[in-house]
Amino acid sequence: MKDRAAVASVVGDGLTRERLRQVAKPNSVSRTLRRAGVALILAPDPVTAVPGAMMLGASFAMRNREPLSPASVVEETRKLLAEMGSLL
Repeated sequence: MKDRAAVASVVGDGLTRERLRQVAKPNSVSRTLRRAGVALILAPDPVTAVPGAMMLGASFAMRNREPLSPASVVEETRKLLAEMGSLL
């Protein structure tokens, strides 16, 4: 019982809970790339749209868990731009 009480008192700390959550549910690289790509596409500067689209395409290519190649990133970017074009 003393051991359980000691563990419960340590896990109650906010920093410890956050670190345990990161271990149990690590950040997704695909989600991070997708968010950064969308932010770059929506930025008012037209130069950032191209890298943003590439990052967005790379995020979708990474979801398949296949090794990335430049051709797969370009193909996913083309698919994504076609889908975005059909929505607009």
